[in-house]
Amino acid sequence: MKIKLILVVAIVFGQQLFAQNTPSEQLNIEQKIARSWVKYRIDMKDGSLALDDNIVKKSASMLIFKKGKGGVLIFGSKAFPVQYTVRDSTLLISDIINYKIQKLTDYELVFCEINTNNKPDNELIRYHYIATTESSGEYFYRQFVKPFVRTLANGDTAYAFNENVYPKFKYEANGFLIPLEDFNEIYETSYDFIERHFVFPPKKKGNFSVSFSVGKKGELKDVIVKESSDSSYNDALIQAVYQTKKRWQPAEYANEKVETLFNYVFKYDDSEEEKNTFDNAVFISKKDKANLLFEKKEYLKAIKFYTECILMQDEDLEPLFKRADSYFALKINKNACLDWSYLAKKGQKKAEQLFMDNCMK
Repeated sequence: MKIKLILVVAIVFGQQLFAQNTPSEQLNIEQKIARSWVKYRIDMKDGSLALDDNIVKKSASMLIFKKGKGGVLIFGSKAFPVQYTVRDSTLLISDIINYKIQKLTDYELVFCEINTNNKPDNELIRYHYIATTESSGEYFYRQFVKPFVRTLANGDTAYAFNENVYPKFKYEANGFLIPLEDFNEIYETSYDFIERHFVFPPKKKGNFSVSFSVGKKGELKDVIVKESSDSSYNDALIQAVYQTKKRWQPAEYANEKVETLFNYVFKYDDSEEEKNTFDNAVFISKKDKANLLFEKKEYLKAIKFYTECILMQDEDLEPLFKRADSYFALKINKNACLDWSYLAKKGQKKAEQLFMDNCMK
């Protein structure tokens, strides 16, 4: 997959703005920009915090601008080659996003979204990067892998279950076991699988923590209940974990199979039983009201009812799509993008395309 981006920027050195650079200034810009930059901080143009975690997660963890117009954008473990050029005070990277650089030195790069829709400064994202001599592989290991490295008693290396090093988990579909590839799906499916097989009385409070590991051959081992509110259920929990025995495929890192360590926590609270009771008739009634308001273009009122539907349950995706459409109609694009992003993570290709078309600009 090749991502194309365009960054059209005005470059600021100290307090001086160069609208048109002399040859020596042009060379200076090219020399300063041609290096590797790692993400340091994400905030808003007015200096306020970026409250939306997706803003931070969505931004490139590393920018590599090479001499000769070649570049690479690093998003976690994925790298996307790009071409860039610097002309006067403009940095061009393919053809999508515009930024204004607020600071460019030998050590620091700060740039901000260009304000094309008269947004206030607290809605414009600002990106802070610092120069590094690390390679992308070294940076990725230090930042995303090393914190999860564990040394076992026998001296072998294992990795705590995390978004960058994780085993595959097979789920059953039409009588076949199909390995999941996505980290979040693996976490949710394996957790739910264990919870379904753990026979724990309804309307009873409980708190359990169980650890286990998946070895280099995909074998399940070292299943231990670390915390338990009622030890009489420990064996049942251990047996529930062992039900996953033939469903794992080993994790890989640096082209080698590695061991992965898990720690799952299961909490049961009888007070939640009443709160989580789902009334389908009420849900349908709210959705019908929301759809009627949507048809009347009363989007703010529709959003209220769609949100109530979503809080009741999110298996029906129509309220999520319609709420995103309502936000978009009101030009509250940030909220529409959040809904499309959530739907895209649930495998909705339509939402993924809407997000790419309307939120990556």
